[in-house]
Amino acid sequence: MIDHGPRVESSTSASPQVEERRRRLDHRHVLLIFVSLLLVGGVLWRGGPVPDPSLLAPIRTLRQKAPTVSRQAVLVPGDNLAAVVQRLGVSAREAAVWLGEAERHLNLRALPVGLLAEGVLDLEGKLLRLRLTPDWRADVVLERRGEAILGRREPRPAERQLTVVQGTIRSSLFEAVDAAGESDDLALALADLFGWDIDFHREVQPGDTFSVLCERVRADGKIVAYGPIVAATYVNQGRAYTAFRFATVGAAPGYYDAQGRAVRKLFLRAPLKLTRVTSRFSASRLHPVLGKRLPHWGVDYGAPVGTPVSVTADGTVGFVGYSGGRGNTVEVRHTGGYSTAYLHLSRFASGMRPGARVEQGQVIGFVGSTGLSTGPHLDYRVTRQGRPLNPLAIGKDPAPPLPEVELKRFSAWVAGVQPWLETPGPVSASGAATLRASAPVPLGS
Repeated sequence: MIDHGPRVESSTSASPQVEERRRRLDHRHVLLIFVSLLLVGGVLWRGGPVPDPSLLAPIRTLRQKAPTVSRQAVLVPGDNLAAVVQRLGVSAREAAVWLGEAERHLNLRALPVGLLAEGVLDLEGKLLRLRLTPDWRADVVLERRGEAILGRREPRPAERQLTVVQGTIRSSLFEAVDAAGESDDLALALADLFGWDIDFHREVQPGDTFSVLCERVRADGKIVAYGPIVAATYVNQGRAYTAFRFATVGAAPGYYDAQGRAVRKLFLRAPLKLTRVTSRFSASRLHPVLGKRLPHWGVDYGAPVGTPVSVTADGTVGFVGYSGGRGNTVEVRHTGGYSTAYLHLSRFASGMRPGARVEQGQVIGFVGSTGLSTGPHLDYRVTRQGRPLNPLAIGKDPAPPLPEVELKRFSAWVAGVQPWLETPGPVSASGAATLRASAPVPLGS
């Protein structure tokens, strides 16, 4: 690490006190340089020997200990890294050089909102060091070395710990997870995991309970992420659902209940996470815009504009575009003659075009209020061979179970991990070592 001397903290422009300190430092530097040059020049003028290198020490000290200014800027919506770096006080031309090196360590087209940039500049405004913090995993550090800019990734310290989280629903899954001291990400992961069997929009009831084993990641004293759920139970209205992460040889990990049946079903129960049903499937509904009774062959989910919409089953996109009163619409064809449609979107996800393959749970668009709509919502529709189906009544066909030859290994894993779900809190070091050694899939990946 290069030490550039005293740091003067500043966010945009220096305070009068800082400016005064700079002036005093500048005067002192000029005096030291003048005295040093007099000493060296006088010796040389008299034809004496080459001066002792120590006479040049003040100059070297000035160069090495020159004051610096530290500034910070944050990436905001609609921003790019070039604009962020320029807000540190760097010219557009110089910023382009630094971004060229940054691109070797970051995807500049997929930077997260909130990315922190910290620049260290000399008193002439030249950028000496740039630290970028896109997330909790690592910093990207760029430094000036002579005329070159060199970068590297520096992993950020993080604590990973297996833990069991338990909760009881009083008002919502979010509330219960928050009451357990965890973040919303865990609630969303649970809703994803059990979303094939439980409609979290309308079937969650006070008194429901859950227990989940996962790896929790802390950085800077706060929870920043979770590893994949290792095992979980959810008791909904007295009925228990279980899920255990497992992988057969050569296959991707999946989730299975205690009997080895796939948790994943042909269809998700809903295309949105944890929102509310505002209008149901009906052969005769008073249209809120047209004011007359018409069939409503879908289910409306109220949600804020921009809420991600997920395709409910694997398939192929058949239509993307504006469709009259349906507004911005995506239609997807699935196996078995099924089709799904997602209406009134504000915009489409990247890559949505006719013929594109999509996977269950993939975001295909975002909630809006286009077409004949009185407010932000998603109208979700399902047909089979062209016949409308009630979306709330489908989605129970399971994926294939585990092969018979894998059941013994799976059952042994379940027997080893299931008891841990009974006790909340961090898993002991010895218990974590045992689980990691016997896990069919690495627990943190």
